[in-house]
Amino acid sequence: MKPTDFTSHKHVATARGVQGGRVPASCPSGFQGRYTVQPGDTMFFIAQRFGVSLNSLIAANPHITDPSVIFPGDVLCVPGPPVGGRVPASCPPGFQGRYTVQPGDTMFFIAQRFGVSLNSLIAANPHITDPSVIFPGDV
Repeated sequence: MKPTDFTSHKHVATARGVQGGRVPASCPSGFQGRYTVQPGDTMFFIAQRFGVSLNSLIAANPHITDPSVIFPGDVLCVPGPPVGGRVPASCPPGFQGRYTVQPGDTMFFIAQRFGVSLNSLIAANPHITDPSVIFPGDV
């Protein structure tokens, strides 16, 4: 393995061409489950994908001794999402139903899923103050 195999920046490492396989003995109850690291993943990206903080993801995976170096094939315990979710008082006229954000969702993908523009989705959800940061459980 050469230093050029990794691009690293404060808990953000991208592995290429290296096989991992570090697996936790078990994940505590209340966790979302396990995730197998894929090529190009970073701890930061994985935390964002599942709506958890980077620090909680690192703390949940003591078998990863250096969180800035992860490998495809490593298995991570993904802690539970933040408790509760942001819920609008009501949906604006013309919108039907509600959708609960799932792990890995983005506003862009939700807009695509429901066939609406991203701007319309953002405008219909003023309770989401930063549309680039949504969490599982948000409605």
